Formats: sequence, structure tokens, C-alpha cells
Amino acid sequence: MSTTNTSTATRTTKTAEEKVAIKDAKILQLQNEKKKILQQQRDKDRKERTSRLCRRHGLIEKFMPDLINITDDQFEVFIRTWMNTNNGRSKLAEIISKGAEASAAYIAKCRGEDVEKAKAEEIEAHYTNDNSGSAKPPQAEQS
Repeated sequence: MSTTNTSTATRTTKTAEEKVAIKDAKILQLQNEKKKILQQQRDKDRKERTSRLCRRHGLIEKFMPDLINITDDQFEVFIRTWMNTNNGRSKLAEIISKGAEASAAYIAKCRGEDVEKAKAEEIEAHYTNDNSGSAKPPQAEQS
């Protein structure tokens, strides 16, 4: 009794429709993975922004405790007024235009800290390129 199992042979060979369905499923899976990655990035960005806003507003309230008692509208007027002064705009431009080393020194000076130590720490942080935390200082020029 020699019967060939033709149904098994046809089942192992996928039809074009089955192949397309498998590819569609993979596409859907990849699209879902992409959405998940993008959502994770949005969540990370949102958390970083929230943290930054809290830290900065906390500093403002630390140095200007009277701001705690004003409304959000009054706070907005205060910020807009301050930023529209020449002193406010020029100070912000000065801080932004400074290089990393000069900025660290300026911040240390404002805080009453050791300027040279702050410069060294900023330079070390600038040249740390790997996650191991080891500094990679600039190479000396060879003549």
C-alpha cells in the first residue's frame, strides 16, 4: 500500500497569501515596537523637562521667596518684565555665549566656590567620552 501524502506536501509549501500574511504580521510587530520606542523617548523627554522645570523654579523661589505668594499670571509678568530689560537679556546672552570652561568658572564664582577646581572638573567632564568615567584629556601637540 503505497499512498503518497499529497496534503502534507502542499501544507509545507506556503501559498503567496500565507507569506504575505506572515510579512504583514511582522510589519505590524515592528510598527508596534517603533511606537513603543517613540513613547519611551517622549516619556524620558517629559521627565527630563519636568525635572528641569522643578529644579529651576526651586532655585528662583530659593533666592526670591516672595514669588511663592504670587499667581501664575503675576509670575509670567515678572519673568517677561525681567527678560525685557537690557540687563536680563545681556546676562542671559553672556551666560549662553561662554564656553564650557568659562561658564563653569563664572558659575563657581557666583556661588563663591573654588574657580580653578570648577574649571578642572568642567574640563574633565568635557573630555570624558566613555561610560567608564575615565577622563580623556586633550593630547599634547607633537612637534
